[in-house]
Amino acid sequence: MHNENSGLTDNLSDIKKLLEKEKKRLEVFTAIADTFIDLTMDNKELIVFSSRKLAELTNDLSFISLVSDDVNNIDTIASYHPDDLIRNELWDLQKTIPFIINDGISEPVIKSGLPLIVPVNEDEFSSPNLLSLEYKNFLIKYSFSSIIILPIQINNKTIGTLSLSRIDSASPFTADDQSFLQSIANILASIIRNSRLYKEKEILLREIHHRMKNNLQVVSSMLSIQSDYVKDEESHKLFIDSLNRIKTMSMTHENLYQTSNFSDVAIDKYLKDVVIYLCRTYNINSNLVKFNINIRPISLPIETSITCGLIINELISNAFKHAFPDGRSGNIKISLVKSVKQHKLVVSDDGIGLPEKMDFESNDTFGLLLIRTLVDQLNGTLEIIKTNGAKFIIRFPHNSN
Repeated sequence: MHNENSGLTDNLSDIKKLLEKEKKRLEVFTAIADTFIDLTMDNKELIVFSSRKLAELTNDLSFISLVSDDVNNIDTIASYHPDDLIRNELWDLQKTIPFIINDGISEPVIKSGLPLIVPVNEDEFSSPNLLSLEYKNFLIKYSFSSIIILPIQINNKTIGTLSLSRIDSASPFTADDQSFLQSIANILASIIRNSRLYKEKEILLREIHHRMKNNLQVVSSMLSIQSDYVKDEESHKLFIDSLNRIKTMSMTHENLYQTSNFSDVAIDKYLKDVVIYLCRTYNINSNLVKFNINIRPISLPIETSITCGLIINELISNAFKHAFPDGRSGNIKISLVKSVKQHKLVVSDDGIGLPEKMDFESNDTFGLLLIRTLVDQLNGTLEIIKTNGAKFIIRFPHNSN
């Protein structure tokens, strides 16, 4: 009976250890897999993070390397060991003697794409091409017993290796260890592949926005040149209005080109840039016409941002032309606030006000027609208040496009 109880206790103890081991493995796998969400993390950050997590789990020396595109050189490398003395000595060694493909145990794995387990002893390391003398002495000094190296592959091409070096000779690497480490290598490959695709898409989108900006600037330049040949004052004004609208659209692509986010526009910066451009275009004296801009730092989709920019362009241009005649001073206010269900854009001035006879429902000017059309594009509503100058209130839903 005593022996049976003792055996049962041993079995429960083994099961508990196994469960604890699997729990730690799952934590490491989850932590590395979570980096999949952050596609902006570069490869160096990824393998440094992964190397440390693996070393802390296994108490082994972890080593992750990525090779260059031509597979002739090691491009990125990261290593870690929980023991400060071992870790720092290895890092010093790596600075003095950089790890290279043709002088290391990673070479056969990179060339064959197959995993490799190597026991650490002088007989196994007698080949000069297997490991350099300095690294061999380092491993022997700290009684490392074996090394396991696994390929990191994308589309059957080895892009790097993941390896662990173990000190405890009583716990050799098992097939279970190899399977777990290969799953880590595979998730690293998936993250790196998707990161590369993301960066390729980022470059492509940046180029598209750059070309859009340049094309709009070409159209703007052509209109500007043509406007110089227009003698009629009213026609000339129409050219200037068109130029301003094109410039307003161009500025969204310029802002996107300068950032890493190619789908959303920082609307606060963008609308302020539009106002600054219009002030320069109309040669506005900032001592006479003052701005009060209250726009929270929020991002809007590019289509919504362009529409808001064009609305601001029309309303501010109209205020510059009509609200403050004969050098009159005044104030223009712009606000954009976000509530639970909608955005509210308000543009107002304390100028001479809108004409009494203007029919706001008949769209009797092109500017007003354009504003109403733009508001419709936002699935929004327009409210016009004529007291104490002019106030335009545009409300539109968050998913306006």
